[in-house]
Amino acid sequence: MQTEPDFDRIVHSHEPHYFAAQARGFALIEEIQYYLDEAQSYAGRYKGYIDHETLDLVITGEYDAEYEDAMDDARDAARMVARSNGYHTLRALERTDEAARLVYEEHAKLSAQTR
Repeated sequence: MQTEPDFDRIVHSHEPHYFAAQARGFALIEEIQYYLDEAQSYAGRYKGYIDHETLDLVITGEYDAEYEDAMDDARDAARMVARSNGYHTLRALERTDEAARLVYEEHAKLSAQTR
């Protein structure tokens, strides 16, 4: 029976599941970017319709809930990356984009909690 690798921690290069952990880290980083792109698609948008009689745009709301849901998903994925090999991947690549900043922020929070 094969045990599943533990992706909720740093897996070192001498451990049997290192390459799987690396692949999972890259996949999670891509997932963060997906959620950030989704959140960006909702930013500043309004819900509404065209009144057929006056041809005016009637605004009925904003996409705040959808934006926050996408950002929450991005933060959740960033939290997973912050505890995994993905964190070291981002550091090694010296990434400073929004996805990396979310991961660094979550890593700092986790480090503060363990002190």
